[in-house]
Amino acid sequence: MKNRFSSILLLVSFILVIQSGCKKETTEPTIETASIENIASNSALSGGIIKDDGGEEIYSKGICWSTQENPTIADNKTDNGKGSSDFTSQITNLNPGTTYHVRAYATNSNGIAYGENIPFTTSATLATISTSSVSSITKNTAVCGGSIAIDGGSAITERGVCWGTSPNPTIDDSKTSNGTGLGSFTSSVGGLTAGTKYYIRAYATNSVGTKYGSETSFTTLTNTPGYNDNDNMLLGNPSDAVNNILSPNNYLMVKPQYVLSYSNSKRTMNWTSWHLYSGDIGSTSRQDDFRPDNTLPDTWYKVTQYDFNYSTYGFDKGHMCPSADRTSSTTNNSATFLMTNMIPQAPNNNQQTWANLENYCRSLINSGNELYIIGGPYGEGGTSGEGTFTVLSSGVTVPSKTWKIIVVLPNGNNDLSRISTNTRVIAVVMPNTQACSANAWTYYKVSVDSIESLTGYNFLSNVPTEIQNVIEARVDN
Repeated sequence: MKNRFSSILLLVSFILVIQSGCKKETTEPTIETASIENIASNSALSGGIIKDDGGEEIYSKGICWSTQENPTIADNKTDNGKGSSDFTSQITNLNPGTTYHVRAYATNSNGIAYGENIPFTTSATLATISTSSVSSITKNTAVCGGSIAIDGGSAITERGVCWGTSPNPTIDDSKTSNGTGLGSFTSSVGGLTAGTKYYIRAYATNSVGTKYGSETSFTTLTNTPGYNDNDNMLLGNPSDAVNNILSPNNYLMVKPQYVLSYSNSKRTMNWTSWHLYSGDIGSTSRQDDFRPDNTLPDTWYKVTQYDFNYSTYGFDKGHMCPSADRTSSTTNNSATFLMTNMIPQAPNNNQQTWANLENYCRSLINSGNELYIIGGPYGEGGTSGEGTFTVLSSGVTVPSKTWKIIVVLPNGNNDLSRISTNTRVIAVVMPNTQACSANAWTYYKVSVDSIESLTGYNFLSNVPTEIQNVIEARVDN
């Protein structure tokens, strides 16, 4: 009995050993990544070919992708279910013009296996661009722009705005060119005709082509001045200055006492315009309260009286609209001491030759006239008793010349309509030097046309053209 039991045990042990030797060892799956097909700007097609399930059921399979090599299931992935059958997967939400890497994967109880890494590049598309609203509209200019959110997978090689008098303008019409790349940009549109409707839209060009933003329209202002008698800018806006921070070097500042165009790069005015009549002259004393102009945009530097540093540079803080032209009240006189009304002026120019012309203007007022005056600096490089300088350490430009235009009218109403070919116009250009005083102010008389050629401005633009042509060509006698 004992021998029989032992035989049975030996038989069972033998069978177990045989079965153990026949059991197959399991592994991770073996999978290949399918080729990439149907590549578009934001999608593609791939999949997996399962070569071996590793002896265990595959409970998860799909593809994974990334912009980096050898992506894993921790990156973007699809889930194509269970089983050892081959599969196809759609890759979505891709960016255009971008290189991606794809691998198929399969998972069983022994782990996860990946196919080979296959790179591909999505096709580029047109950019995504929007058009900004139009602002700062004048007779001949406007401000517009755009914003490029997506470059379409291809670098933006040109961007700007295009416009015309017909809908759907293209880059074959008038256009600006505002550099390259993504982001927002601002365009200054010029050369427009007064009282005209224009259509405008932003554009962006890449290797695929040119994409346009939505179209908008605007109408330029008319030639009708729209000003009342005695307005400080009745005769026109010589540079089409606008009160917009996007126009930093032709920034319009309208004050009750005068109007000016300011240049943030020069840190002086481009020009100052004012009306002068007997009502502006009173008994108020000179305030001498030189100070920064806090009405400038917050982000701009505001010149102080100390920036002129007379002991170093030797230039006066020279008024453009004179203090003595605004003595009807303390407020009006004080306004002339804002530093936006100042230029670095050679003392002999400011205190002698220029001052003599200012006194002559007020004598015309005492003789029963009213004046429309515009003046400003030009160029770089003035000479004081300390030497010749082009710019102060504070960044204020020292002009090489000073200029002024004076339109003389007998006291009356409807001033603009009273300007004729017989109206007296005085124009001067003086060197901003100490030697300026060697001559009387009359020595420096020129025509308005010559100052327009010098500065590039359009003076007396609200005066009818046929009258302008006569009075601007004449040198005062």
